[in-house]
Amino acid sequence: MVGILIALVFERENISRMMPQLATLYSYLGMPVNLRGVAFTSMRAGLEQQDGVSVLVIEGELRNVTKEPVEVPRLRFAMRNSTGAEIYSWTALPDRAVLPPGESQSFRTRLASPPADSRQIYVRFFQRRDVVAAAQPRNDDGAHSARGR
Repeated sequence: MVGILIALVFERENISRMMPQLATLYSYLGMPVNLRGVAFTSMRAGLEQQDGVSVLVIEGELRNVTKEPVEVPRLRFAMRNSTGAEIYSWTALPDRAVLPPGESQSFRTRLASPPADSRQIYVRFFQRRDVVAAAQPRNDDGAHSARGR
């Protein structure tokens, strides 16, 4: 039993690859799992004025937290309103597709005239499910329909 518990702690990345739903449990227990090997650091966002137009600027760094080179996927940025509904999203490619061990690269994206009702900004890596969500038909209010769930 002790051996199983030790394996659950020290092999959490491999276990989470096989059962991704356990990553949430590990995080709850204070042992976050980073399956990509890339961490977001030094995140900041702010509004600037350019030619009388508000421009949202989001900046940060991506850091390779492994001892191996890692591929850096496309970044996905999203704006959510006060109820948590996503109201706008966009993607950006990192400057370098591969990040050597221990190195960082900065990123910066800009959005002219961000939605007035946006309250939260989310930044994460683009995933396969984003392609599926983008392909689903939208309702009249612009929200994605939830088919097959």
